[in-house]
Amino acid sequence: KQWYQRRVRGLFLPGGSYCNLTSYICARHRHDPSVKQKGVTTPMKMITSKTSHYSVDKSAIMMGIGLESVIKIDFEATSVEEFERIVVENNVFCLNSTFGTTSYGNLESVKKFEEVMKKHGVWHHVDACVGAAALFSAKYRYLTAELHTADSITVDCHKLLNISIQCSCVLVRQGALLNECSTVTAPYLFHKYGNCVDLAQRSFQCGRKADGFKLWFCDAVDDLDAQATMIYDRAIELKGVLAQDVRFNHIHPDSPTHICFRVRGKEEIDYEEAVEELRNRGIYIEYYIDFFRLVPVNASFGKEQLAQALDMIHDVVINKC
Repeated sequence: KQWYQRRVRGLFLPGGSYCNLTSYICARHRHDPSVKQKGVTTPMKMITSKTSHYSVDKSAIMMGIGLESVIKIDFEATSVEEFERIVVENNVFCLNSTFGTTSYGNLESVKKFEEVMKKHGVWHHVDACVGAAALFSAKYRYLTAELHTADSITVDCHKLLNISIQCSCVLVRQGALLNECSTVTAPYLFHKYGNCVDLAQRSFQCGRKADGFKLWFCDAVDDLDAQATMIYDRAIELKGVLAQDVRFNHIHPDSPTHICFRVRGKEEIDYEEAVEELRNRGIYIEYYIDFFRLVPVNASFGKEQLAQALDMIHDVVINKC
């Protein structure tokens, strides 16, 4: 309600990638409103991290600015001075940060760049498709402290909240921009009915009110606070189990949601083969390059289940792969 009174607006859209794209279009419109009529006449670029979601690249393609307009940097290693140089020299219109990276679950911080972004009018979009579950948890909401400065946020409720696909939304601080960058005249479709809000004028499609109802309904009949809190509590609990098992090397321990690990005692591992064998045995787990990863979204997956899974993973890696 407070957000709405501050003129924040949002949309439910088909997937987090589409939500991210919509945010970048709002960012570009604020930076150069003439693009809506004339197209991109002046080169402009956006900044993201090296571990961001592929939707940033795909959005650059769909927006017509091209892949070379996506500058990928290491947020931690880049100084404020270097960041400002990149912004000025490349006509940067948007910075994308990720609150819960897909691979590691990292919560990227760009707080040190805030003054530079304000100075040069750089839009800050937060891809919080994974990490935004913390917003629903009274216990872990403190993790989201930096989100209040963002210009836009993407939330995938169908990820950690266990809501059926799809249920994705984007929130935009300057909500009027959603209308400004997409409204066109189409009298054969758009009609005013009293005080009815025409969501089609706010997006590139008609509104997805059913997705919004899904989130409302799940919150009404279930306890989304409990679900979100369980994920973070369970991750801490299971990381404790992993830390005590000498057969494994726990990596990326700072992630509040992802449990990432390697099997000790074997250097060369065919992870694709290992994952396939584990699935044949009833264990569904993912990997990224050279480590396994899991996110405990199922309340029935506890210490006992993890111990059994670790035994099987160790057996497959050591004896089969």
